[in-house]
Amino acid sequence: MGVTNLLPMEYQLLAQDKKGNSFELPVTSLTWKTQREGRAGSLEFSFLGGDQFSVQSGFELNCGDIIRLEVNGDVIFHGYLFSVEASDGETFSATAYDQIRYLMYNYSYNFTGKTATGILKQIAGDFNIKLGPTADTKYAIPKLSFDNQKLLDMITEALSETTHNTRRLYVLYDDAGKLTLSDIADMRLSLVLGDYSMLSGYTYKESIDDDTYNVIILAQDDKKRGERVPYLYKDEGNIAKWGILQHYEVVDAELNAAMINQKGEALLKEKNKLGKSFKLSSMGDVSCRAGKAVYVEVSSIGAGQFYLIEDATHTFSGNDYTMDLTLKAAD
Repeated sequence: MGVTNLLPMEYQLLAQDKKGNSFELPVTSLTWKTQREGRAGSLEFSFLGGDQFSVQSGFELNCGDIIRLEVNGDVIFHGYLFSVEASDGETFSATAYDQIRYLMYNYSYNFTGKTATGILKQIAGDFNIKLGPTADTKYAIPKLSFDNQKLLDMITEALSETTHNTRRLYVLYDDAGKLTLSDIADMRLSLVLGDYSMLSGYTYKESIDDDTYNVIILAQDDKKRGERVPYLYKDEGNIAKWGILQHYEVVDAELNAAMINQKGEALLKEKNKLGKSFKLSSMGDVSCRAGKAVYVEVSSIGAGQFYLIEDATHTFSGNDYTMDLTLKAAD
């Protein structure tokens, strides 16, 4: 399997202290990781320095310092140093996280009739999170209540509710220091991975064992009648092929029949499909971050479509730059 040649790449890792002083870190290796849901973007790196984390006279690296990775002049990662440790004299390792790390704290909220965008903006305002462009998710969620839950989990659930009712998927990520919300339809890359294009290895999987359902039951409590009323949505064709794969969910008592039907039909369309996933290793491209969609074409297994990047790990070591991606079918 051949690979294409990439343009020359230059990268530098910069640290900025609380006084505004900046310095380029003499890194020996670094790893940038992103995940589509549930985790902050991280940058793990090793560098050479002097005593007491000092990397040059007058500059000392401390927790809370700004860490910025630039590739060919573009800021790829903007975050904050959370840990640094020394070993063997002048060798150091450190970990920085992007702004999503500050959404990992617990709080309580009650939201009524708010969109996921509105919930994101309220939480960001309350906790001093810097926002970038935020897509309008439009769907007003009737009610969401959270008691002592992580802020990120609240936003994730609001986005999940939006997807389950509209079939539109949104991605939350930190873009060079600004928390950004984008529709997946706007996240497709022009890059192609696969035959004769960057790929060095892959594992492909088809499955109905992970989040595939051909029967959706939404149940609602009827307080007047004192019973739970089921709403059923199913695909007889796929039941014949796969057997019954059932998703059961109790919905809010305040939803009307039209709202329940909208959610049930959207859930069936979203879940009633064969799961297709890849784990890829390839030459690196910094545009491939979690939440983006990349076209994968591997003729030997008949694969040729867009896949959503669930996890991305980019590794820089000297002049070597590689990436490992976990993907799932985007349609």
